Amino acid sequence: MNLGSVAAIRSGLVLSRKLSREQSPYCYPLLNLRAIHPDGYILSDSLEVFHAIEPLSQEYLTQQSDIIIRLSIPYTPILIVPDMVGMVVSSNFTIIRSNQEQVLPEYLLWLLSTPEMKKKIYESSSSNMLSAVRPSFFADLDIPFLSLVDQRKIAQLNLLAKRESRLLKRLAEEKEKYYAIVIDRAQKRMIGGNQLDDKKRY
Repeated sequence: MNLGSVAAIRSGLVLSRKLSREQSPYCYPLLNLRAIHPDGYILSDSLEVFHAIEPLSQEYLTQQSDIIIRLSIPYTPILIVPDMVGMVVSSNFTIIRSNQEQVLPEYLLWLLSTPEMKKKIYESSSSNMLSAVRPSFFADLDIPFLSLVDQRKIAQLNLLAKRESRLLKRLAEEKEKYYAIVIDRAQKRMIGGNQLDDKKRY
């Protein structure tokens, strides 16, 4: 089945159309390319503030269970969870809102992250210089049909794997910091010991 038959798909906002040149009461967190980690989550420290000339339509703001996918390499999809709601989605992304009676967003997140799907996206965009894919590509995208029960099983395994991977990376980073401190202290002790030995000789 085509994804467009089970999901509402649209491009993000062309920011220049709604941008206020000065601060306004209509300000929103802006989801930009820098805020998307390649592993598929939002870097909140990299979000910008967007001042609009008027209140923005909800269709351009993140909603819970949206899939937001980057239209340029590496075509990273992310799942919007409650604390990510209300951000402006720029035209650098496509917004996918699935009919959850047919396709679970968590399953769709996994599907759009697979190497096979990334290959299809890349092949569809290889004809233009920026390697950017059009939102219409996703509407026409053929996706395998699975029951909601099977979708949920795959989605849960994928989310568990992502969570474990992030924890392991965080642990590895903390270990690197720990060993860097240990080595630095050991070196300073050795330098201090050598200096004492030199003084004794004289």
